Amino acid sequence: MRMKAIDKSVIRIRAEDARAAALWTLPVVQSHHVVGLQRKPEPVEEEAVEEVVDGRLKLSELEKIREDAYQEGLQQGREEGVQQGLEEGRAAGHQEGLAASQAEIDTQLQLLRALQQQLDKPLQQVNAQMEQLVVELITELSEAVIGAQIEQDGEAVIKAVEDAIAQLPQTGAEIKIILNPGDVPVLEPLLALNENWTLVEEPSVTRGGCKVVNGYGLLDNTVERRFGAAASRLRSALSQLDEAADPSVQSPESHE
Repeated sequence: MRMKAIDKSVIRIRAEDARAAALWTLPVVQSHHVVGLQRKPEPVEEEAVEEVVDGRLKLSELEKIREDAYQEGLQQGREEGVQQGLEEGRAAGHQEGLAASQAEIDTQLQLLRALQQQLDKPLQQVNAQMEQLVVELITELSEAVIGAQIEQDGEAVIKAVEDAIAQLPQTGAEIKIILNPGDVPVLEPLLALNENWTLVEEPSVTRGGCKVVNGYGLLDNTVERRFGAAASRLRSALSQLDEAADPSVQSPESHE
């Protein structure tokens, strides 16, 4: 087979046709595949573009603000919790302190009351003894004064007899007057005016006193009995003074 001769004549291309021509390279032939050579695109460096939020803040700035706000809220909550715990603890401690102090005060008051009662007992005994001594002293002084007066004035027995008879029912019955023999001469002149009187001598009866007996019984108007009644009234008066001076001593009516 004969090959045709190659035409080596120059083919001219017009300028307007040359602009439309493109550079073409030979393909690489390997095995049964044909791969056209292409220009590998140069890698384009991606610029790190940060997202803009609200036209002003970047995403990283927003995250930082969120984190700062979270930490600030966490710290504030922790501080408020600590403060509240301190206040509650302080209030609880205050109440516990008050309760403990009140209990201690009550205990001390009980001890003071017990001590006061122990001290009051001897004082009460002393007061009672003093009252008895005062009464006895006054009685002795009164007896001495009245005894001397009776010896000088025998009319004391007349007063004693009249007081005793006035307390008896006036029935006109016989009346026996028991008196000291030394007072009989004083009353004998009165027998003429009181026919129902009978004088009975009794040495044990102190001068100035008497006992009167009639159908209703015996009335004791001796000096000893009158002194005893006066001493009893004196003791009662002294006791009332003690109660008025000591507010801790209350009458039975005040407990009702």
